[in-house]
Amino acid sequence: MKYFLTVTWGIICVIVLAFGHFHWNQKIAVKAVEPVYSQDTSEINLDDYLELAANWPETAKEQLKLALEHNQPFKIAFVGSTAMDWSKNVSQSLSDSFGSDQIHTAQFTYDQTTKDLIAENKQLEIADEKAQLVVIEPFLFNDNGKLKINATLANVTKLMEDIKTANPDTTFILQPSYPIYQPQYYSVQVEGLKQFAAENNITYLDHWTAWPATDNLELKEYLTEGENGPNDNGNQVWAQFLIDYFVNKKAD
Repeated sequence: MKYFLTVTWGIICVIVLAFGHFHWNQKIAVKAVEPVYSQDTSEINLDDYLELAANWPETAKEQLKLALEHNQPFKIAFVGSTAMDWSKNVSQSLSDSFGSDQIHTAQFTYDQTTKDLIAENKQLEIADEKAQLVVIEPFLFNDNGKLKINATLANVTKLMEDIKTANPDTTFILQPSYPIYQPQYYSVQVEGLKQFAAENNITYLDHWTAWPATDNLELKEYLTEGENGPNDNGNQVWAQFLIDYFVNKKAD
């Protein structure tokens, strides 16, 4: 009987030790895969971001502040002709300065007139992006010789109205397309766009001031052969003008 109890007690001890060892290993395994949480991403300095965006329209800055407070990205859509190669550099600068989590950019380029764009409801594609800020180069060069400036401005108005209907908090910025040497009627279109922006209280980015004058032969050194778009020099000038606007140098 004594031998039986001794054997039984020994078996119980082995079972207890085995169970304890198994339980300890399980605790170690669980502890090993516990996720490590990073610092709360909502803890950001709003003032720093708003200082970077000091040049933006007030309504866009308000939307940026709201997006940051809710830990959501602020979206910028660049809209225009296929001459928008500068947008890659501008988007990269925004991402580097604000952070890729804070700023998202999208490009919408179309090789057509404003009349065709509206006829094909391309503005609805842009609206689907739900961008808080839409920067438009309104296809002036594409419309040149095909549409009068009043028709172009009516189409641009339609484009903005449809985007605004879908996204009431959207802010717009207008800018001309690239300059050309001795532009003639094209310069009338650009002046009409500038006046339209002023009359409707829309921010107008006059990047032509950063290029050689339109009566200066040096301008051709910034354009492709045949003046069908900016070359690398032209894209660099255009991009730098926009970068200086969108990223406040004093804060960067």
